[in-house]
Amino acid sequence: MVASLAAFSLNAKNVDSQTIQQEVNQRLQNLPFASFSITVPTFADKSYDIRDFGAVPDGITVNTKAINDAIAQCSKNGGGTVIIPAGLWISGSITLQSNVNLYVAEGALLEFSGNKDDYDIEKTGKSYKTRALINGRNLKNVAITGRGIINGNGSTWRFVKHEKVPEKLWKKLSKNADVTPDGKRTAPKGYFAAEELQKQLGAAGDTTYASWLKVKTALRPYLLNVTDVENMLIEGVTFMNSPHITLKLDRIFSLTLKDVTVLNENWFQNSDGIDVSASERVLIYDCTVNTGDDGICMKSSLGNRGKRDKAQKFLHQNIVIRDCKVFHAHGGFVIGSNTDGGMNNIYVKNCTFNWTETGIRVKSGKGRGGRVQNIFCEDIFMKDIVDQAIIFELTYDDKGQVVKGGEDNSLEPDFEGFSIRNVYCDGAKEALLLGGTPKLNVRNVTIQNAMLRADAGVSGFRCDNITFDNVTVLPKTGVPFDFNKATNIKFINTPKPKTNGVFLKLKGSETKNISVSPSGVLAPSQVEAINEADPKQVKF
Repeated sequence: MVASLAAFSLNAKNVDSQTIQQEVNQRLQNLPFASFSITVPTFADKSYDIRDFGAVPDGITVNTKAINDAIAQCSKNGGGTVIIPAGLWISGSITLQSNVNLYVAEGALLEFSGNKDDYDIEKTGKSYKTRALINGRNLKNVAITGRGIINGNGSTWRFVKHEKVPEKLWKKLSKNADVTPDGKRTAPKGYFAAEELQKQLGAAGDTTYASWLKVKTALRPYLLNVTDVENMLIEGVTFMNSPHITLKLDRIFSLTLKDVTVLNENWFQNSDGIDVSASERVLIYDCTVNTGDDGICMKSSLGNRGKRDKAQKFLHQNIVIRDCKVFHAHGGFVIGSNTDGGMNNIYVKNCTFNWTETGIRVKSGKGRGGRVQNIFCEDIFMKDIVDQAIIFELTYDDKGQVVKGGEDNSLEPDFEGFSIRNVYCDGAKEALLLGGTPKLNVRNVTIQNAMLRADAGVSGFRCDNITFDNVTVLPKTGVPFDFNKATNIKFINTPKPKTNGVFLKLKGSETKNISVSPSGVLAPSQVEAINEADPKQVKF
């Protein structure tokens, strides 16, 4: 069944692990924390063409068995490359195996079947989910590479919100489809009935496979979901049209994403681009994302474990994201909402965000929070951001996602030690929002060398020890800086304000210890204190 060397050379080349390893090593130099290493997987010089296992590229034949048989045979024989050549290939769920590089050649379009019978469900706690279109668990040395396209055929699964699409498109999508009585959502036939039955099963505590199989229509799968993997590479491939989250990469040790493209419409529901969770030693570079939810997102979830190993304070650490582009997305670079596993040592450098709802977004809430520290973002360039260029929020409501046992105060968000430097934004609704709670403040954040042009300026509520070093904020209306119940705010190397109007507004008697330098850059008349705030708390 092994394809000939000639056939292999026509359709693919083995992973150039040595070159990629050199690139990885170079991009892990000069980090703002202790350097670490990543091992790029290598593969045996053997190839397996899915056509030799019966696959047919006619856009009709369902090739699930042929593709999985090729992967299984490759892994059994010690590993190598499974080739998906140029052509239109239809498939159901594909399961990755250790020591296998799944190579999607240039000109190959791997399309997942719209027939729900081509997919199985699997148990997750007290419910079930449809197994991911590409899935794998407990793997070593695995890759997905090539210049081909993987299309999740998400339109056969997803619901669409009326408010998110133009009327002409809504009419097209809702024709011959189900629509909710309030006219707010449309979905493929049977989706809403399955969704309602799913709620009933959950309320009744029904955990039987047969019952949940009836609601599979409403259990939208991830496009790619792998868990517990050591040494993984994803390179060159385009992932598009996902039914749900596009790349969900959980508990990966030594992960490289190079030149990966995620292409989803901005109205695709829950279609996160790249989600990496509870992982260690990760490099993401030269990637492009356009999607309907978070762009490049870091998560750290305890899941059903309920607590960390005492020896492991952070489940998610040593992450580098470089030279990436994010277009439509809820956020360009995102942390959260689940941070309960803890995060440490994340470095984001030389990234551009265009048309995203937020640029840099850090979010969590009670029951999903944890310690997040040593986060560094530099050389970030943004254009036409819908809401905030930068936002920290400690009260994010992640409905239905509270960790078991986390309803008390043990899993509250704890953000401290953020450095954001060399940041430029041309157009946003708001430049920066720092939002804490009476008990929990955003602490120890430094913004350095920034030019933020937005409709509104910086607002801080319940924040502490925030430093603005050479930061210019140009709001269309209102004041550049507005603080409420904030403490220990420093302005250093402050550029001369463009006007003599109010530069800094203070609110509340709890707002204390504000300093501005150099001396004389700001006049006392440019400070407004209201709601019992004391203007003497500002030191010039």
